[in-house]
Amino acid sequence: MTTTPHHPWAITAPWYRWPLAGVPRSGRGMAPVLQKFASDDFVNEFIKDLQHSVRFNQDDQVFAINLAAASPGQFVGKLAALFPMKSDGKPWQPGDAVTDLRRSQLVGTGIRKLFLPSHGRHYLVVCELHCDVPGFPAVPVSEVCQAGFVVRRKRLDYPAESRPQAVALLRELVTAQAKLGEWEQTIPVRPAAARRRAEKIAKLKQAGQFDALLQAAREAVQQKRQALDAWRQANGVRVFEEGWVSGGHTGIGQWQEVETMPETLQETWLPLYRVFPDPANPAHDARGRALFFGVVPTSAFDTTAQGEARFDDRSSYEIRTFFRRHACCCPQQGLNVQAPDCDGELVWSAPTETYRLASQFDLQGTANRPVTVQMPNLAELAAQVLARPVGKFSPVKFVQPQTLQPKISGNALSGGSMGGDAFCFFAIPLITLVALFVLNLFLPIVVFIFNLWFLLALKFCILPSFKLDPILQAELAAIPGGADVDAAGFQFAFQGGIKTGVALRGDLTESLSHMMAEVAGEPLLLPGGIVNPKHAPRALAIKPSLDQYSARPLTDLAQVMTEQAARTAGDGSQLDLLAGLDYEPRRMCQWRDEPHLPTTGEYA
Repeated sequence: MTTTPHHPWAITAPWYRWPLAGVPRSGRGMAPVLQKFASDDFVNEFIKDLQHSVRFNQDDQVFAINLAAASPGQFVGKLAALFPMKSDGKPWQPGDAVTDLRRSQLVGTGIRKLFLPSHGRHYLVVCELHCDVPGFPAVPVSEVCQAGFVVRRKRLDYPAESRPQAVALLRELVTAQAKLGEWEQTIPVRPAAARRRAEKIAKLKQAGQFDALLQAAREAVQQKRQALDAWRQANGVRVFEEGWVSGGHTGIGQWQEVETMPETLQETWLPLYRVFPDPANPAHDARGRALFFGVVPTSAFDTTAQGEARFDDRSSYEIRTFFRRHACCCPQQGLNVQAPDCDGELVWSAPTETYRLASQFDLQGTANRPVTVQMPNLAELAAQVLARPVGKFSPVKFVQPQTLQPKISGNALSGGSMGGDAFCFFAIPLITLVALFVLNLFLPIVVFIFNLWFLLALKFCILPSFKLDPILQAELAAIPGGADVDAAGFQFAFQGGIKTGVALRGDLTESLSHMMAEVAGEPLLLPGGIVNPKHAPRALAIKPSLDQYSARPLTDLAQVMTEQAARTAGDGSQLDLLAGLDYEPRRMCQWRDEPHLPTTGEYA
C-alpha cells in the first residue's frame, strides 16, 4: 500500500503483544511494552528472536511494607516479632512499651519493578510505527527522520498540610491489600508458611466460606482506593510529568515539568533502533514491520547540581516513544540517529506501564548475580612467601601522608599514635583474609547489640557443630498448619502427650541460646571433643535477650536455623539461577490478510 506523509501515524506495542496477535483492530491504542532479559548479550538475542524474552512474575513488582498487628497473645509483655515496630512506623527500642507493636510484611503493589544491570537483568522498550489507515500498514523508514524515547518521572503536586491524611489513607490501603494478598496467596512467605496458608484456604473452600472472604477483601481494597481518589479531588492534587533536561555541564541536569506531547523536544532523549529482519529467516517477526527498540536506562552517572542521582528507587517512571516525520525540505532521507532533526512533525506514543527501579541491595536482585570469593590457602601462601623475593607479591600500595599506628596491649587495642608519611605495600590475599575476619568479628556484635536475629538467616555458615535438638525439631514439625502458637490455650499433641505454647517457648529459648553462643564464637565442643567451659556461660548471658520474645518469632527463627542446619552437608546455597526464568509464549500472527508473516488466518 502506498503511503504519503499526510497519513496519520500510530505508535503501538509490537504485534506479538496485541490481544489478537497481528490483527490491526486489536493493536490500535496499545502502548509500547517493556521486555525483560537475563543475559548481558540481550540486544543480539532480541534481534535474533524478538519474542524470546523473560516473562515478568510476582518478583517483578514493587512491594510495600505493611505494619501488621503483632499481638503476643498469652505471652503478655513479650515481643511478637523479630523486628518489632511501633504504630508510627519507628523501630521499637528497649524501654519502650510492648503494647500496639507491629511486624513488617511485604505487600505487592502491582507497580512494575526493574532490576539493575548489576542484578543480571536488562530491559528494552519495543514499539511499532503504523500508518493509521485501513490495513494498518507499516510506515516506510524513508519517511522517519528521528526515532527515540524519553524517560519521564511521575510527580504529584498537593498541599503540604494534606500529607498526613494521605499517608494514613495509603497505610489503610496497604493493609487492605495485605489481607487480599493473603487470600490470593501473593504475599511472599517461606515454603512451610505457604503450605500452611494453602491448607487453611483449602479448608475454607471446602466449608464454602472462602469466596465471601475473598470478595470482602476485594471490596475493602476498592473502598480504600476510592477514599484515596476522594482525597485527591478534595485537595486539588495535580499529576504531572517531569523530563530530564541537561545543563551546561556534562553529566549535570535536572528534572523539569514538561508537556505530555510537546511539539519541540527539549528534554534528554535516547535513540530507538530499527529491527531489520534476518534475510535468511522468512518467518522473522520483524518482516514487513516498522519495529523499533531502545535500551531502557536503569542507572546513569547524571546528577543534579546538588548531587542527587538522576534515577533512584523511590520515584515512579514511565517511557514515551516518539517519531519525527521528515520535513519536505530535509536533505537527509531515512532514519538519522545522529543527525540534527529537520524540525518535522513529532508523533508521540502513549506511556508504557509505570515502573520503579530496584534498590542496589535488593535481595532478589543481588541473588541473580552470585559472586564467589575464593579465600587463599595459608599453606600455599607460606610456601610461596618463602620461595620468592620479599615484596614481590605485594602489589597494593598505600601512600600515607600521616601514618595511623595502633597500639596493641595483649589482645586489645590500647591506643594509637600518628606518625609521618610512609609507603606500605600489601598482598591482595592478606587484605582479603583480614576483611573476612573483620566481617566475622563484627557480625555477631551487631546482631547481639541490636537484637537483629533475623540477619542470621542471610549467612549460611553459622552452625559449625551445634544444631537444634532433634526432639525440638520434631516439635516444630508437629505444630498444626496455620496454628497461632501465641494464642491463649494453644497446645498440640506430641509423642503421646500434650505440648503447650509455654513449654514450647521454653524449649526454644533454651536451644536458641546455645545456638547463638555458637554464633558468638563459643562452640559447645573444642578440638578433641573437649567441652568448652565458656559455652554455657555465654549461652546463659544470651538467654535473657531471647526471653523478651513470644513463641511465634522464636518458632520462625528456629525453623530457619533448622533449614540451615540441614544444608550444612552441602554448600548451603539454595541459588537456582534458572528457576525463575519463564519465557514469554511464542505467538503466531492471527490476521488472515498478513502478507509478510506466517499466519493462523483466524481474523479478518
